[in-house]
Amino acid sequence: MINLFYNNYYFIILIPIGLLATYYLLKYPEVSFALFISAYVLKGGINIGYFNLTAILLIITALGFILPLAIGKKIYFTFRKADIWLLLFVIVLFTGCFFSTNSQEGFIKAIRFILIVFFPYIIARVFLKTDEQIRLFIKTFFVTAILISILLIIISFFGEYSGGRIDFLNVNQIPLATLLAMGLVITVIGATSNVNIFFNCQWSKPFCVVMIFPFLYSLFLVGCRGPLISAILGLFFYYLLIFKKRLKITIAIGIILLFVMIIWISNSDIIYSILGHIPNISGYSLTQIEEGPSTIQRLELYFSAISLFLQNPLLGVGTGGFPGGYPHNLFLEIAAENGIMGIIIFVYFLFSVIQKGFNYIILYLPKLDEYSKNIGLIILTLSVTLFIEKQFSYGLDMHKDLFVFLGLMVNLPLLSHSHKIRNISKGTGNGRL
Repeated sequence: MINLFYNNYYFIILIPIGLLATYYLLKYPEVSFALFISAYVLKGGINIGYFNLTAILLIITALGFILPLAIGKKIYFTFRKADIWLLLFVIVLFTGCFFSTNSQEGFIKAIRFILIVFFPYIIARVFLKTDEQIRLFIKTFFVTAILISILLIIISFFGEYSGGRIDFLNVNQIPLATLLAMGLVITVIGATSNVNIFFNCQWSKPFCVVMIFPFLYSLFLVGCRGPLISAILGLFFYYLLIFKKRLKITIAIGIILLFVMIIWISNSDIIYSILGHIPNISGYSLTQIEEGPSTIQRLELYFSAISLFLQNPLLGVGTGGFPGGYPHNLFLEIAAENGIMGIIIFVYFLFSVIQKGFNYIILYLPKLDEYSKNIGLIILTLSVTLFIEKQFSYGLDMHKDLFVFLGLMVNLPLLSHSHKIRNISKGTGNGRL
C-alpha cells in the first residue's frame, strides 16, 4: 500500500490542482479559450487518454460558455454575412473531399477545420461581446507570452536554447514565435496607451515599455522571421490608425524604421556590428531572406500550388489533395485545393469581416473612451498581424487564432454597444441606445 502511494503520489497531488484549475477555467471560459488557442505552444505532449491539451481546453471552453445557458442565462446572436460565407466555405471544403486525390486526408482536414477553426470562430462570435470579456481573453495571451518569453531568455543564458524547436516542451518554433509576436503587439499598444489596459496599477505602462525588449530578444532567439515581420507590419497599421492622436510618436517611429530599412536594404555591415549580440540576427539579412533554405522551400511550395491550381482552376485538386500537406500560404492553399469557387467564397468572407472592421473604425472608434478604444485597436492589430503571418506559415486547419480574431472583428460594433450600456449604467450616457 505504501509502495502504491509512493509510486503514484504525484497523481494524488495533481488531482486537487487539476480540479481547482478546471473550476477556474469553467468559471472564466475566456481564459481557457485563450489557452486553447495557445495550446500549440503550451501542450508539451500533455495527453489525458485520447485527448491532448488542445482538445481538453476546447471542451472546457465550450462547457464554460454553454453551462450558464442551462440555468437560464440568455444569449443573443444574429447571423451576419461573414458567418454565412464561412459556412458556405465549410460546405466547399467537404464537397472537395469527394473528388480529392487524397479523400481520406481531405475528410480529416475538413473535420479538423470545423472543430479547431470554425467552431472557435462561432464561440468568439456568440459569446465574446463585452470589453471585460475581451480584456480577460487578451490578458491571458499577454501573460502567457510573458512567461514563455522569460523562460526562453533564462534557458538561453544557461546555454540550453539557441533557437528552433524547444525539445523539452515539444514545441514547434513557428507557433511559439507567433505567440511571442502577439505579446509584442499587445505590449507596444499597452506602452503607447493613455490608460492601463490590463493591470490596474501605476506601473502598468512602464511594465509594458520594459517588456518590449524581452519580447524582441526572444523573437530573435526563436529565429522565425515571419511572426516578427508580421508584428511590425501589424503595428505599422496600428500607428496609421492613431496617427492623428500621436503624431509625434508616429513620425519618430517612422523615421527610425526608415533609417533601419535603408541600412538593411543597402546590405551594410553596420547593423550587424551594432546588433551582433542579438541571437540569429544574421538570419534577417537580405541574403538569408532571398536565398535561405526556408525561403527556397516555400517558393517551391508556392509554385507547386500555382501549378495545381492551373491544372484545375475551377474546383482545384480537392480538399487535402496538396502533396506534402500545405503550401504555407492561405490563399494558395485554397486555390490549389478548392479552386476559384473556394477562393471567391473565402474572399467574400474576408470582405464581410473587413467591412465590419472598416465601419467600426469610421463610425464607432472615434466615439469611444480610451479603454474601449484600445481593446478594439488590439483586436484590429492582432487580426492584421495574424493574417499576414498566415501567408508565410501554417495550413488552413491550423488557423484557429486568426479566425477567432476575425470573429471578434465582426463583433466590434457589439463591443461598442456594450460600452454604451456600461456608460448608461454609470450615469454617463444620454439614456438612449
